[in-house]
Amino acid sequence: MNTVITPERIELPPGAVLKLLGNWQDYQRLLLQLGDRAVPRIKYRHNEIFLMAPLPGHGKKASLVALVVITLLDHLNRV
Repeated sequence: MNTVITPERIELPPGAVLKLLGNWQDYQRLLLQLGDRAVPRIKYRHNEIFLMAPLPGHGKKASLVALVVITLLDHLNRV
């Protein structure tokens, strides 16, 4: 998969991390453009915007942790 960044779409290959120069307003525009998509992940640090595409295995581990938490809460009658 190639990296594609246009005003209409952002596509990053798995495992990619991209650092862009940008201010808070640029970050907010990107957040609006991406909506509630999980990929790419986006972070802001003073005048830098980071776009990250996790590897496929990352989501599996997060799902496993979520299932463990749900099971524990269910066991404690807190769900």
